[in-house]
Amino acid sequence: MPETTPELDVVAAATGEDEAVAALHDLNAQYIRAFIESDTAWYNEHLSEDFVCTLADGRRINKAEFLRRTEERPGVKDVTYDEIDVRPLGDAALVHGVTHYTRDGAPASTRYTDVWQLRAGGWLAVAAQLTSVAKPS
Repeated sequence: MPETTPELDVVAAATGEDEAVAALHDLNAQYIRAFIESDTAWYNEHLSEDFVCTLADGRRINKAEFLRRTEERPGVKDVTYDEIDVRPLGDAALVHGVTHYTRDGAPASTRYTDVWQLRAGGWLAVAAQLTSVAKPS
């Protein structure tokens, strides 16, 4: 059995966290791409069966309703995102960010928090929270 030291444990933990952060940045980009392209197959694979999304108006929807809404097309264009912050917390992680888009000719932004969890060796989204960003006055 290989010998371990506190220093090696710290290095191993940092390496694992770096890998998690990179994987979650990639999943975040794919999540947004799937939204733009109405890619329900991607969501079906990457959302947990018990996934719940709290919409900007406070309503909560489950995975089936999320997929149904995704199929209907988001009705947005010129989508970008920024302010991405990935926070691994052991076998869970928070991903915060802001999407910017145009809907019905008007610019809008939504701040989001996605909760991911390691399940069966892969990251699955288990929850999402959306908040409309007020337009500057």
